[in-house]
Amino acid sequence: MRFRNILLAATLVLGSIHTIYAQVAELPFEFRGKHLFVKAQTGTSDTLNFIFDTGATGAMIDSATAERAGISKESRLPASVAGSGGSQSYIMALNQSIKVGNTEFKHINLTMVNFASLSSGLGTKLDGIIGYEVMNRYITKIDFDRKKISLYDQNQPADTTGYTAIPFEFNKSVMIPRFPISITLANGETFNGKVMFDTGNAFPLLISTPFSKFHNFDSKLGETSRTIGRGMNAVTQDQVADIKSMSFNGFNFGPMSVRLTLNEKAEAKDGYLGILGIEIIKRFNVIMDYGRKRIYLKPNDSFGNVFEREMEKKRFKAENAAFLMKNKLKPGIKTTSSGLQYRIIKTGKGSVPKLSDRVSLHFKTTLINGKKLWSTYDDGKPWVHHLDKALEGVKEAALLMPAGSKWVVYIPSDLACGDDGDEDVPGGATLIYEMEVLKAEKD
Repeated sequence: MRFRNILLAATLVLGSIHTIYAQVAELPFEFRGKHLFVKAQTGTSDTLNFIFDTGATGAMIDSATAERAGISKESRLPASVAGSGGSQSYIMALNQSIKVGNTEFKHINLTMVNFASLSSGLGTKLDGIIGYEVMNRYITKIDFDRKKISLYDQNQPADTTGYTAIPFEFNKSVMIPRFPISITLANGETFNGKVMFDTGNAFPLLISTPFSKFHNFDSKLGETSRTIGRGMNAVTQDQVADIKSMSFNGFNFGPMSVRLTLNEKAEAKDGYLGILGIEIIKRFNVIMDYGRKRIYLKPNDSFGNVFEREMEKKRFKAENAAFLMKNKLKPGIKTTSSGLQYRIIKTGKGSVPKLSDRVSLHFKTTLINGKKLWSTYDDGKPWVHHLDKALEGVKEAALLMPAGSKWVVYIPSDLACGDDGDEDVPGGATLIYEMEVLKAEKD
């Protein structure tokens, strides 16, 4: 019996060691806005910002970054790449190596793309995109709670305890997982179709034009709006609508906004519904096993969060714009060329801050309905920073206020948190700051 217990203990130890060794690497990522950023290197480059994208079927690098990294011109060939805006010709650098974290990926073909406009839209420098090259070589776990991507040996099944398995397929040469989902429109009608699993899609769901034409969605969606979409190869026109629900594999989601691609030339066709995006995917911790054609999903801390609804957001933004239009007509309200509004309560006698100064501010921030967001008065500690750390509207106002001044400042959304909003701020919100400049000091 004693020998049997020793043997059992040894087996358990060896089993746990084997599980640990099955993990090849762990890569931290930053979740900025709607994308997963990992640190990478290639050629002679310094650390680069790459988006990890489950919808990227080929690695890409910014063309200017490629030049700085010293990627050989002898290894380059013309290539055509398909995107949401159509196909476009690029240059591809063959047989390159990319190091992500401490893991090196060799024999990768890098498509060279000018990411300048995409970087501008993201608000951060984008050096490249990688996806399939990682997932095709390793079982890949994306842990949104811990902000880690873990890579495991494909020969050993990953620990999927507590996860729901979803079988998927690849369609022809498009190496992005597809599986079926169900959606219910605002009018109560339900439709089924297959979606691609794409963390690079910034929305909950992007519905394809052939599917929406086949099912005559134009007559069934209810209230919609048009908006600009940013494809890899072109700017596109999208339609925005609210749907009642979405479900797949036992997971159910409530009301949300979705986008529909608009393409007059597309033929009506059933089957392929569209692209499942990051606003759904980020609510799970994910394991992707391409060898066994399985995705495993486990709800994470954000699973129950309410979705933004674009039509409600549009009405909210209109209400905030109407507030500003009415407010600027009130006595004592002044408006700057940027649209910032303010009312002077007290004018101080100190110096006016400069952008290079370290500025001390007290403020209370509310929405137009009076809901309080933040207040430095609550704990008696002023905000002390350079003004480049402040919202654009706060910075603009503070640069006009002599130290000792107190103003009420009405900040339009484009000078605050924009259409996307922030953790505490709805998209399109006007912010009202009751703010004091206490002092401004040179560093």
